[in-house]
Amino acid sequence: MTGADEAAPAPASAVQEVDVEAKVEFDDALCRFLPLRHPITVDGERVSRIRMRPPLLEDVDDWSNAEISNRELMARLCERPSGVLKKLVWSDAEALMEIFHQMVPEFVFAAPKDDA
Repeated sequence: MTGADEAAPAPASAVQEVDVEAKVEFDDALCRFLPLRHPITVDGERVSRIRMRPPLLEDVDDWSNAEISNRELMARLCERPSGVLKKLVWSDAEALMEIFHQMVPEFVFAAPKDDA
């Protein structure tokens, strides 16, 4: 093999994925809000509502690759640690899960690893 052969560009199918720093700003109109019937206190701050943003392709990819569970996906969309969501009173947690079901693709719940 010559040096020219080694320097040839990779075919399109061999393009490597590169992490980039990018931030999506979600307008509140795209998000769903749950007013908590039973507010909780997190690190001294009273939380009376939870905001859930739409999922990114990255979120769904991480779930599809089994890097995160349904509960971790839900926590990520709420931008809260999953431990915080576990402290919700059941009626609030159930309402939050209903919003989650409306926000993510249906196949998330058809998979056998469903834990939310």
